[in-house]
Amino acid sequence: MVRWTGKTVSIDLSSEAVTVTGTDEKLIRMYLGGRGLGVKLLSELADPGINPLSPENPLIFTTGPLTGLAPMASGAVLTSKSPLTGTIFSWNMGGGFGRELKKAGIDALVITGKAKKPSFVEVRGEEIKIVQADQLWGKNTEAGTEALKSKGSVACIGRAGEKEVLISSFVIDSIHSGRGGLGAVAGSKLLKAVVVKGEKEFLPASPEKFKDLETKMLKLFEANPVLSKGLANYGTPAFVKLLDYMDLIPCKNFSGRGTTFADLFSGEYLKTSFELEKESCPACPLGCKRRIMKTGQVLPDYDSLWAFGFNLENQDFDSVLRADRICKDYGLDPISAGSVLGACAELKSGKIDVRELETLLEAIGEGSEPGNGARKYFSARKRAYLSMDVKGLELGGFDPRGIRGQALAYATSCHGGDYFTAFMVGPEVLGKPLLLDRFSLKGKAGILQVFENLTAVLDSLVFCPFSIFAINEELCSALLHSGVGMEVSPAELLKAGERIWNLEKIYNLRAGFTRKDDALPERFFEAGSDERADGIPRQEFEVALQEYYRYRGWDTEGVPSQEKLRELGFGC
Repeated sequence: MVRWTGKTVSIDLSSEAVTVTGTDEKLIRMYLGGRGLGVKLLSELADPGINPLSPENPLIFTTGPLTGLAPMASGAVLTSKSPLTGTIFSWNMGGGFGRELKKAGIDALVITGKAKKPSFVEVRGEEIKIVQADQLWGKNTEAGTEALKSKGSVACIGRAGEKEVLISSFVIDSIHSGRGGLGAVAGSKLLKAVVVKGEKEFLPASPEKFKDLETKMLKLFEANPVLSKGLANYGTPAFVKLLDYMDLIPCKNFSGRGTTFADLFSGEYLKTSFELEKESCPACPLGCKRRIMKTGQVLPDYDSLWAFGFNLENQDFDSVLRADRICKDYGLDPISAGSVLGACAELKSGKIDVRELETLLEAIGEGSEPGNGARKYFSARKRAYLSMDVKGLELGGFDPRGIRGQALAYATSCHGGDYFTAFMVGPEVLGKPLLLDRFSLKGKAGILQVFENLTAVLDSLVFCPFSIFAINEELCSALLHSGVGMEVSPAELLKAGERIWNLEKIYNLRAGFTRKDDALPERFFEAGSDERADGIPRQEFEVALQEYYRYRGWDTEGVPSQEKLRELGFGC
């Protein structure tokens, strides 16, 4: 018997019933926890054709076997069917919410139904209750979190979620926001927040061996310059100068590339311009967030710097700060918000005025139509070509024309345009774990599916996404054995990642997605004067996609074969 907590809690907001069951050991061995467990539970609880905003669509918060034990493993994963994309969607949440959920003895917290009145779920140790939240409804995340933080770690939606804005998100402890419109799922349930305070403490199964592995992990982090020299010193703005040097920062809704003011938004410049202090997730050696000591605001991540700065050609850093704060407060995904505004600017053949930016974002937070996401908004206007998305999820600030493995990763992601399902920027730009030719798709298909499988493993254990720069399946296997007594070989871990990926793919296929959805916006195939730098050769992309399908054991339409499903234990 392994040493995990073993409890799954199901809450039906409609009936206010709370059910506690033991977590199936076989389920953990096959899907690990975190993303894997969430995906498995969603596939059992929600028909792929379900309306994401219906009471039956569950919100599933899951922890991993190593949550609260290992460095960079304090978060949780939130899984649901996305109202923005219609796909299955998992968000690897930062902060300490997962640690508190684990200390409360919970592997999975499954919330379904719709409350009769605005409510929040409170977990305090063994006590779980649904509390009316009339006094919180209508407040944004800063005020909501402030009112609840004495009770524990807070996952809260703002007014955007309440109004079922499709690019809305939960915000964790006023700092960590996500993607996929899962805030709208909570709003549709009249669920304002989930607050968790755990009481248990967990010790490793083999304390001395686990301590040695922790030391090894920390040495690996220190030896990796991306982590120890970049993220640990500057946060994600550490990427700005390198991406600018390599001409990989897209602007003007991906119609252009490059910027004249990268230095003003670089991690190095920001560090000298503000008095900053680190904001770390529990037990994280990096502390990749930075808080401005004078104002208390957390510096924007690269995502917001790109979305409201480079993408909009806006070099007013104060306005980017304000835009980022509005998104956190309303509970809006900054990538999606900035992307839809960038497309609006292109439609009008102009720029978003700095004085207008805040007003536009607040209007989106209050339910204006651009909050439906770029694909829906521009399709309704017969201008779908303006939406830079995959499967309805807007792309982040890494230009796939110059990072072509990332282009294939975007197209094949079951979440849509989420760069974290396989961060190919690592090997193609940063040279970690090895440097690949970023202008070629040849040979990328096999490497990509390994990265996708490993990312699924890390999301299921639940490690921070940036941990992929330093740890691998061998170290994860050793940590599981010494930490919770799970004997899972490195090969078995990657097989679990493959199983998770295939289950996500099956869910999307059953929801109506097809081969045509494994695609990129037409803009990325437009060749310029230098094909290596501007347009992705369409034939090379199609060849790579078919090669990817073959590596996956899928047919030419991207459908998993019966043989592959049997191999993964789906019982076909």
